[in-house]
Formats: sequence, structure tokens, C-alpha cells
Amino acid sequence: MAAWYRLGLISLIFLGLWGCVPGGSIPGQAVAGQGQTVAGRFTKADDGVITDRVTGLDWYVGPNPDNTWRQAQAWAEHLTVGGGGWRLPTVKELQAIYQKGAGPSNLDPVFQVQGAWAWSGELNNAWSAWGFAFYNGLEGWHHLDYANGRLALAVRSHK
Repeated sequence: MAAWYRLGLISLIFLGLWGCVPGGSIPGQAVAGQGQTVAGRFTKADDGVITDRVTGLDWYVGPNPDNTWRQAQAWAEHLTVGGGGWRLPTVKELQAIYQKGAGPSNLDPVFQVQGAWAWSGELNNAWSAWGFAFYNGLEGWHHLDYANGRLALAVRSHK
């Protein structure tokens, strides 16, 4: 019985130390882009392109706070600022820039958005698409023709 006790104690000590190592992961730990603010993470160029040094992505904020999915998709595909190559983000990419408590929409203030729900490029089915609600950090879907307060954010790999 004493051997099992010692083995259990050693295991607990090992697990505790492993969780304290830089880069170790403990459930509930804040991860950059998922609630944690990283100083100097985003930079905004004169042309409005926002570079995320954590994910390596470029972002561009649409001019209209009320976009249907079709409008957002067309805008991103035809966006030529900074040399083009833009698309609507995935839900995972939108989640990566969510920062609880950062700015009025839980986004770094550099984004200067007028709204808190953004379309993704991912369809849910033939009549709806996924998006991300920055106001509460949850994903959801809406009809492709719904526009009220739906942001268009374009993304691309950093050039």
C-alpha cells in the first residue's frame, strides 16, 4: 500500500511541475487570442491593414456594419487593398482575435469596429452561414440574407 501511495504522490508532483513549465497547458489557462491580451500584438498600417503578430494573419475591417453573408463574401473576394488575396475568416480565426474585455466589442481597439458579430466564410447549409459573436465569445449561424449588425472582416496570410 505504501508503494502505491508514493507512486501517486510522485505522479501528483510531476503533473504539478509539468503544468508550471512555460508552454505547459492546464485546462482553463488563458491562451493568446482566447481572452488574453498580448501587448503590441496588432499593428495597423496606413492603408488600414491590421497585422496580428501572434497568428501571422492580416485583417481588414469592412466599411459597413450591416452586411448580409453574400455582401460580406463579395466584398472580401474583391478587396484589393494591400495587394489583395483577401477572404472571409474561419470561425477559428475569428475566435483567435477575441479578447474578453478589450475594447467595447472584445476586440483590440485597433479594429475600430461598429458591431460585435462577424460573418465567417463557412456555410452551415444552403441557406445559412457561421459567424462569431464578439459580445459573448460564442459562434452561431444566421440566414445568408440577415444583415443587422453583421460585420465583414477580411483576412489573409501576412504578405
